[in-house]
Amino acid sequence: MRHLALPFFCAAVVGLLLALLAWALRNHTDQVALACAIGAVFFAWRCWEDLNTTWPAFKAEMQRRSDERQRAPLIADDTH
Repeated sequence: MRHLALPFFCAAVVGLLLALLAWALRNHTDQVALACAIGAVFFAWRCWEDLNTTWPAFKAEMQRRSDERQRAPLIADDTH
């Protein structure tokens, strides 16, 4: 399940940066607000790129696991 670790990390960082951006805008600290906005845009972009890159591998692994969980068909033993 390591395929989606980096996109989830980037999403968490974007959330923190947006919270810090709201704080910076409320306190009128423009330099911090600019840095937070740039960081949020960058990490959102990296999250999107990494998600598009890793999603096919994640989907294939989930399909493989689902296929492994399926029961093997029972051989019909018609002896009667």
